[in-house]
Amino acid sequence: MPSRPRAAAVLAALLAAATIPARGDARDVELGATGEAALAQPMVVLSLGDEPAKGKTTSRDDLGDLLEGLPAIAILDTGASGHVLSAASAARFGVEPERGARYVEAGMSGDHTLGVSRPIALGVTGVEPENEDTPRRRGPAPFRLAAQRLLLNEAPRDPTAALLSPGAMVDVVGMPLIRERAIEIESRDDAPGALTVRLHPTAAGLRTDAWIALTLVDYTRRDPKNRGPLPSLAANPLVPDVTITLGATDVEGDWLLDTGAACSMISTKAARRLGLVDGAGTPTRSPDFTLPVGGVGGGHHTLPGFRLDQLTLETTDGRTLVFPDPAVVVHDVSTKDDDGDTITLDGILGMNLLLPSGSGMTMLGATKQLPGPFERVVIDVAGKRLGVRLR
Repeated sequence: MPSRPRAAAVLAALLAAATIPARGDARDVELGATGEAALAQPMVVLSLGDEPAKGKTTSRDDLGDLLEGLPAIAILDTGASGHVLSAASAARFGVEPERGARYVEAGMSGDHTLGVSRPIALGVTGVEPENEDTPRRRGPAPFRLAAQRLLLNEAPRDPTAALLSPGAMVDVVGMPLIRERAIEIESRDDAPGALTVRLHPTAAGLRTDAWIALTLVDYTRRDPKNRGPLPSLAANPLVPDVTITLGATDVEGDWLLDTGAACSMISTKAARRLGLVDGAGTPTRSPDFTLPVGGVGGGHHTLPGFRLDQLTLETTDGRTLVFPDPAVVVHDVSTKDDDGDTITLDGILGMNLLLPSGSGMTMLGATKQLPGPFERVVIDVAGKRLGVRLR
């Protein structure tokens, strides 16, 4: 029988052990469940030149008839170094290309050569969905940037193409505007797919529970196929030291923060280190799910998806945000530097980890919807930080 001092020490150790979290230390913040893909991505109302936000139709066809009278909606995309305008929207707003100008842009399915517009003013207004508790009110005036050169997508602009390759039909507002404003994104519990997006001069006064440091990387392409003036471009934000875990293996990397990505991705190199794929990139076991993913070049890939044990992000105050059972797809997104060397992203932090998401994705939507771990996300490029407010 142990002595009294020894018995007291054993009891104290047992009591202390009982208070230790099952995962990590007391500085860990374990978040709620997340799905395979975001239910919605942050959108803004777009205006170009001197036209109002609803735009105009300068040429008549089936798609033009469909679009006339509707507001022009664009994805607010931190993964885009520039702005991208679909062929339909270019015709609608009368945006003219710079004659002979071409720019090679990296996308989901490799390089795509796009046109470049003549300089034009670009305006953006946030989106705040109406509900019965929020009466209709006049929104703020658009935040405008003068003399922006947009990338022009030349994919077909007919309704059939829109159904087969929707990624080629969307408009994108990228980093040249996002870096000028603090972006606030909120989701509603009663409508998981409805996001409120507000643009602020600074992040001052926006309440968050944690900040995550960002770094900015310039992916400007100096490809020999580029011709004429460059489009308006700006650096993209990376989340450093993202750690993913499967079994006893941890893999760390710097991930692109991509509000234009509905899902999160890991490179085949990272997947290989986790034992998910072999040297050829072929899955070594049946995927937990598959997900069709498209891009501005049109078309789509059906990618293998896996559930990991956890994904962690470090906050600026020394805490760790823990995403349990995160869903990722395996795909390489690559570009080339000025020396011709290939650069492949370690991963992409998509909106399924930050915003309301779904699992069991089909053409009709998600079979299961999840509210997302945060009620507010703040992207403060000027401060090189990502803010979150916990639910």
